[in-house]
This record gives sequence, structure tokens and C-alpha cells, in this order.
Amino acid sequence: MIVRIFKSGTSGGESPVRYLLNDTDHAGQKRSVDPEVLSGSPDLTIAAINTITRKHKYVSGAIAFRDQEQPSHEQIMNIIGRFKETVCPGLDARHYNSLFVLHRDKGNTEIHFVVPSLELTTGRRLSIHPPGPRNIALYDAFTKVTNHEFGYDQVIPDPLKLALSDFERKVPEGQRDRSNKLHLHKHLARSIRRGEITNRDQLCQHLEEQFGVTITRKGADYISVKFPDSQKAKRMRGPLYRADTDYAQLLEQYRRPPPAKLTDTEYRQHKSVLAELVAERKQFFAAAYLQPRQLRAHKARVALRPSPMRHRPSTPHNYKETKTMHLELNAIKRIVSNSLSVARQIRAERPVFTPAHRGAVAGRIRHLRDQAYQSSKSDLSEYVAMNTVHEVEGALGEIESDISAATADVNHAKTPEQRRKAEERVSKLIAQKNRLLQQLAQAKLRQINASAKRQRI
Repeated sequence: MIVRIFKSGTSGGESPVRYLLNDTDHAGQKRSVDPEVLSGSPDLTIAAINTITRKHKYVSGAIAFRDQEQPSHEQIMNIIGRFKETVCPGLDARHYNSLFVLHRDKGNTEIHFVVPSLELTTGRRLSIHPPGPRNIALYDAFTKVTNHEFGYDQVIPDPLKLALSDFERKVPEGQRDRSNKLHLHKHLARSIRRGEITNRDQLCQHLEEQFGVTITRKGADYISVKFPDSQKAKRMRGPLYRADTDYAQLLEQYRRPPPAKLTDTEYRQHKSVLAELVAERKQFFAAAYLQPRQLRAHKARVALRPSPMRHRPSTPHNYKETKTMHLELNAIKRIVSNSLSVARQIRAERPVFTPAHRGAVAGRIRHLRDQAYQSSKSDLSEYVAMNTVHEVEGALGEIESDISAATADVNHAKTPEQRRKAEERVSKLIAQKNRLLQQLAQAKLRQINASAKRQRI
């Protein structure tokens, strides 16, 4: 068993979920066995991903088993539970969304998963596969411990293996690059086994002299090669192409691979490492998502201390522009009011208590904001535009909070009817959010134009 993370995560929610559920594979071939949803809601995963405006929206991958490893349904669900507790320790379905789908069309068992990079109660980013060596060590320890406890052989990496990208392994357009690379790599591996190549510099020289390949770049863990009559260089990755690789040690590992089973001592060591890394991640998640953010005392005092207002010379109004501006801004305000009305009506349908003082707090904040801008009212266009931006942003924050709450309701639904109603609320709220985002862009553009006009005056 091994956990693979795919190089994806920037598309909308439909693309990864469609791949998991389609009755055809990546090559367009009909699957011999239909996919089976093991955990999660495909529609909810799509909705959660589509609410994220950041570039990296989700993490997808697969827990893959060898052909001879045939876990039962109970064992599969056990491994899914272990995986969740490892990558999201201390969090539950209220805090993150996930989708796990079973694939058996290749003859082996694969548990594919998609996890949106979103913490549901705060709206902050949550990634189950962040960059860094500690994360790689976590996945490695999980794989070793799980294989040992289920009686599976350990994953023994081939020290002479070529690393291929998902594009080269799965996409038909990448098959040509894969074929050229494999042909070249097999020749290099054979020359290394014979002792004809003993370091990376000799390897590069061999490529240029024997195959007419141009080396365009040498990185820490790769080399870029341009084949004859090719317009674009291709990267060769793997242990052979690392700058710090000891080829003699590589050959020793190839000729004498480690045992497929862990000793009791090795198992205890890896389990201890796994527990340490999980505890470290759990502590980070608790601080990031489970504890309320608190301002430092001195920062809070400074924030509450009023600052003197600077005198600004009055400028004459352009009443013609003000009337036109009011038409546009009033239209935006009507849309904001309508969106909030829809969101609050949806919120009223929730079977859980919502604090009643939120509107009062928002009103007080708007009142303080109005007072803060009284001294600059001489420039009415800039003032009104800025105030409108704040109103739209406040409405967006309120709706995003409702989306998180509705998503949590879906995860905690006890009946299909409760789940259906909660999913409808999520879809309606997302539609209102997208509508407000468009209005926010228009309001900000109006604010920029008003500020530029004031500076010219």
C-alpha cells in the first residue's frame, strides 16, 4: 500500500469529482468496475471547492494497494479513518470536507480522495499536504506503519527508477515524452550497472556524445534535456539525476534491497515518529482553527485609541457626477440588500440557534465608520464609494459565515431530507456570494476612480 498525491488542485470542483465518479478512466476507456462512493458527498465537495477563490483549491490523491493486497470493506473503512486522523488530527466533519471513492477497474484496489483546502468553521486555508520535509515524513511514516499492521510488504523504492509526471503516465499527449524518456533512461541505467557511468557529470557527457542530446539545465534534483529535432526541453527526474547522488551507494541499494518487512524495532521507531508528527500537526491545527484569535493587549489599546483627524481643504462638488454616481451605487446597495435578505431567509430555515446580536454589532460598526469619515465628507464621491465597498465586504463576510454553517449542517445531517435541505442552502448561499463578488469589483473600481479624481483636483 502506498499513498500518492496528484499534482493538481487548481481547477473547479467539477473536474476532480467527475474523474472519481466517471465510468471511463483517464484514457477514455470504459471501466470494468463502476466507482463506489465510500465516504462524503460529491455535490458538497464540488460546492466547497467552488467557494474557494485561492489558486490552490484542493488536494487529490489515492491510497493504492498491490494486486495481491485485497482489503475487505471493513479494512478499507478502517484505513480511511486512520488516514483522516493522520492528516487532519483533532478535526472532524464540522471542520473539513472530504470525498473517498473506490476504484477497482485496474484489478487492484485504489481509494481515491479529494479534500478541499478549506476549514469550514473559519473559512481559512487548510491543506492536508503542505510543502516541507515534515509533511513528507508524516506520509512516509503512515505508509510504513499501516503496511506493517495490515501485514503488507513495505514499499521498496527502485533506486534506478525514472520519475514520471501524472501527465506522462495518464494523458495520451504525454505518452510520446514518456516513451522517449524511458528509452533513454533504460540505456543510462544499464551503463551505470556496468560501471561505465559513475557520476552525474559523466551521465550528462554520455547523453551528449552518444545520443546528441543537449543539456539545457542542471538542477539540484533533475536535468533538462532537449532531444534532437525537439523544440522544448524535458526534465529527467529520479535518483540518477540528483546532483548529490552517490552512484556507488545507488548500485549497492539496487543489488541488495532492504527486507520487505519491518523488524519490531523498526516498527516501534516508525510508530513513534508518526505519533510525534501527528501530535505536531494536531497542535498546529488547534491553534489555527480551534482557538479564537486574540489581539495582544497593547495592540488592542492602540486600536481603541482615537487618532486625530487631519484637516482637508474643501473642494467643490461635481453634482452632475454625484447624481450619476448615486444611480450606480444605489443599484449596488439594492443588490447587497437583496442578497442579505436571501441569506438571512436561508439562515432562518436552519434548525440551529444563530446569535441575535450580530446585526446590532454590524450596525454599531457602520455607525463608527460613518463618524470616522465625517471630516472627509467634502469629497462625497470618494466617501460614498468607500462606504459602499465596506458594505459589500460586510455582506460577503456574513454570507461566508452562513456558507460554513450550512456546510457543517450537511455533514451532521441525520436524515436524507435534512441533508437535501442543507445542500440546497449551500447552493443558494454560494449563488448570492458570487453575485456580491461582482458588485464588490464594481464598487472598488468606483472607489479607485473617485480617489484618482480627487488627487487630480
